[in-house]
Amino acid sequence: MTLAYLGPVVAASSVDVTVKGSITPAACTPMLTNGGAVDYGKISIKDLNPATHLPTLLPVASLRLNIECTAQTLMAVKVRDNRAGSSPESDLFNQNFGLGWVNGDKKVGWYILRMSHGVADGVERSLIESMDGSTWFDAAPANQVWQPGWMRALTAGGASPSPLPVQTMAVDIHVGTTILSRMQLPKDQEIPIDGSATLDVVYL
Repeated sequence: MTLAYLGPVVAASSVDVTVKGSITPAACTPMLTNGGAVDYGKISIKDLNPATHLPTLLPVASLRLNIECTAQTLMAVKVRDNRAGSSPESDLFNQNFGLGWVNGDKKVGWYILRMSHGVADGVERSLIESMDGSTWFDAAPANQVWQPGWMRALTAGGASPSPLPVQTMAVDIHVGTTILSRMQLPKDQEIPIDGSATLDVVYL
């Protein structure tokens, strides 16, 4: 048997930081109808679902999202929940957006977002979605729910979904809001409905 001495293993004493990216000459401006506001006004607690253990579904509201770019641009729209953690119905897929808290810790309800009628530069296009901007999935079937943290775009078509460069984009956003059951809400004070989400244009 022959033993070879290889000497001590020396660990690297430095590591690099790499900063990358690019600056696009195009700029895109998003706009929502009604200033992006869905206002249900004041709702009497007596008008909530009379079955005190069941939640109340409020009427679905719709907004039109229009995006205008200075040139053909490869981009998507990413949604952020500004009340993250306040949805009592978020599951493993985190599909719901929260309506805030009352008294700092009690949840009020949740809402979901759906999209339909996507139009790119005047032509109807199907919706696609992605979690990371690299892998894309069909988002058209049955007005599929738009999940917090995911981005959406209009498809270029073809066998594999991929975003379409656009100069103008328009899509309907449908807001479905649910209030918790009366037995889960305070009965002696006004309860704010305080949902908030941000739509970010992401350049791909």
